[in-house]
Amino acid sequence: MMGRITKFLLFALCIGITHNTCLAQFSPPGLGKVNTAEWFAIGLKQNLNAKKMVNSATFFGLGRSSTPYDYNPWDRAAIYVVNQEIKHRFAKNWVYAGALSYRWQNQYTAKDPYVLDSPGGRQEVRTYGKISYLLDFEKIDLSITYRPELRLFFNPDFSPHEETTQLRSRLKAKLSFILNSAKTQKIIASMEHLVSSTKTDDWSQWRYKETRFCMYFSVALPKQKVVLNIGYMNDMVGSPITNDGHYFAFDITIKNPFGK
Repeated sequence: MMGRITKFLLFALCIGITHNTCLAQFSPPGLGKVNTAEWFAIGLKQNLNAKKMVNSATFFGLGRSSTPYDYNPWDRAAIYVVNQEIKHRFAKNWVYAGALSYRWQNQYTAKDPYVLDSPGGRQEVRTYGKISYLLDFEKIDLSITYRPELRLFFNPDFSPHEETTQLRSRLKAKLSFILNSAKTQKIIASMEHLVSSTKTDDWSQWRYKETRFCMYFSVALPKQKVVLNIGYMNDMVGSPITNDGHYFAFDITIKNPFGK
């Protein structure tokens, strides 16, 4: 499995834009029925034109989680992600993006001792688009983003998973609070709602899936071309809530490693 991940990482080598000096974080993915989880990601963000209106964001991330009945976020390996996204700010207040993502998520039995199930993992190939409306103020930046997704699921041998396909829509609001005059430190808060329709034998009805609340502290180191983000996500699944997960996240973004 790690061999596949390495190949995809070699093959593929920000969620949210506010302005050209924006600070972005790679938010953790939802992991289903867990109490706590941890997420680490490292990414490259590269401007693709002189006006900095088109850029590429690539990241590799991995997550660990608790079992359903403990609170140790490092208890078991959960997910590996490679994501490539291209964004274009085509107007003062508008950005669109397209992306391709590969994910491997370990599958565990539902009962103690929660060992790897058979099969032990689920592969996902995901493609999505995004359209964002942006407002920039002196100390606060606001973005509203709609993100439709197509998700294809496979067993470890690439045979179709029981749930073969999912269509999902995400609506996200994000506020960035600038903390210093250099605009290198920010508090970033966001709320995102998800609805989906999943195909097994037939398509299910569109259903509310979950709501995610995030809070990040972001620090840019301009000389090192690095942005550091540390944060927390509360993932509330179902209505009524069937799982309330607490995620701790840290990511590193390397900006323009190939020059401006």
